[in-house]
Amino acid sequence: MRIDINGLGTAKSYINKRGKELGKDFQKTLIRETRDLSIKMQKELNESIDKGAVPFTSRAILFTYKLTGTGVSTSILVKDLQAKYLYDVLVKPKAIEKFIPTSAARLTKQGNITGLRNNLRKGRYKIVNKGGKERLIDTAQRKQDRRVIGLREDKRRKLIYDFYEKGEQGAILIVSNIRGRFKVKKQ
Repeated sequence: MRIDINGLGTAKSYINKRGKELGKDFQKTLIRETRDLSIKMQKELNESIDKGAVPFTSRAILFTYKLTGTGVSTSILVKDLQAKYLYDVLVKPKAIEKFIPTSAARLTKQGNITGLRNNLRKGRYKIVNKGGKERLIDTAQRKQDRRVIGLREDKRRKLIYDFYEKGEQGAILIVSNIRGRFKVKKQ
């Protein structure tokens, strides 16, 4: 495509028209690339969870953008409810005291003891303190080796997905592939 520019007036109008098109194209590209990054991060989060993510976790990552008069602002974030639940496995692990299931315990798909709260309330499961350790006993079991279904211990969950590191790597990759003038900042 050949464009003839004759004089200063036509040069100015061409630059102004082409500049606006380039700005819009830059915004569309940034929005598309950031949306793709958020989808990729959600997929990686789902794959990093052992035995698969529950639906609540599989909808955790949110992508937003806002067009301003001179630019665009994009964000990838974890939704509020999911952020409270997933903070220990995405950002900073903390030690929690919980019952660690033994091999005699029936487990849910997520690895929790089946009906723990309900059976504690009903009295089927009892907490026994023996030798300084708390044990969870199933009173319905008659065999001694099958009665102990959990031991209370401090458990530290490991980071399954480093959200900030993956997001920053993706943002750097997006920015390095787009030409233009922009400002990157964490919130």
